[in-house]
Amino acid sequence: MTIGEKIKYLRQKNDVTQEKLAEYLGITYQSVSKWENGNGMPDISLVVPLANFFGVSLDELFDRDSDMQAAEIEEYMKKSGEFSNKGLVAEELALWREAVQKYPRNFECLNMLAHALYGTVNHSEEFDRVQDGNAKEAVDICERILRDCTDNGVRESAIQILVLIYSTDNLAIADEEKAVEYANMAGSFVCSREILLTHAYYTEEGKKEAVRQEHRNALRFMDKICTNMMYHPYPTTGEWKMALEAALKLWSTLIYDGNYLFYHCRIARLYFHLAQACAILGLRGEVISNLKEALCHAKMADEQVPGEQHYTSIYVCEATSDISKSSKNYTDTNEEVIRSRMNYTVFDFVRDDPEFIALTE
Repeated sequence: MTIGEKIKYLRQKNDVTQEKLAEYLGITYQSVSKWENGNGMPDISLVVPLANFFGVSLDELFDRDSDMQAAEIEEYMKKSGEFSNKGLVAEELALWREAVQKYPRNFECLNMLAHALYGTVNHSEEFDRVQDGNAKEAVDICERILRDCTDNGVRESAIQILVLIYSTDNLAIADEEKAVEYANMAGSFVCSREILLTHAYYTEEGKKEAVRQEHRNALRFMDKICTNMMYHPYPTTGEWKMALEAALKLWSTLIYDGNYLFYHCRIARLYFHLAQACAILGLRGEVISNLKEALCHAKMADEQVPGEQHYTSIYVCEATSDISKSSKNYTDTNEEVIRSRMNYTVFDFVRDDPEFIALTE
């Protein structure tokens, strides 16, 4: 890879225009274009600023084998996505340990290792004895990223992990002050990428992308709102039941045609928690009906076909779902998760009900 090809690769990887790079270096964008087309070379005085701009070493800037490294890391990413989609937490962790051992200074690999380490937190008995150690290792990696990495995307990801770990109260290193400190390092909601992209596009073609972003945002915002409603510590079970029912109504308003695609798993969870609330209140009939709905949506979530599919509600029809790109930290199907949780003692009073028995079979 020539220096011009490497500059083009780094520029596109970081979503930087020729004009922006030229502005930073104090030159014309035509000069950048000439480098990338092989019609010129950057002046020696620009080499260090170029490396600093992209957050790479001089060795990496001139490394002829860097394209091979990029290809290998892309392959790691592909394998990681497959493991994550199947809930293979241990395999994903081993994969990124291998990648970091091979590329110890690559921040993408370090970031993915931190994510994999966080994936073991509150996972299962398999990681009980090492959760605190894994959390501490993830924190060390993320703090190193914030100290040395200039890639905004990687830094934001590291901040997210730090907040999540420091706010997990069953970990030995839980620290609310640090969680708040790192949370305050993130950008504000109104200045987030998701919000700004809906304003950034203004051409006719761009406006179509703005609508797609708005529809993706609607799904993410609804997911966040309803998840908050589901897990908020309400004073009474009756209020919890009311909140769960309201969350289901919100979802059914946004996706009025029932084509929830990926979010079938969220609807299944809401119905299961509603069944729990009804069980606490002794509402036998509602327990059964809500468990039926939970299992129905869990099954539909499990039956999603890999590949990009459009939502069909007019409010979100420009958004798409691809179940093969989702991730989880368990290997069971959604239906298996619901059935296993039906063993909770709260359901003991309906365990002899023929309809309940039928649901467990």
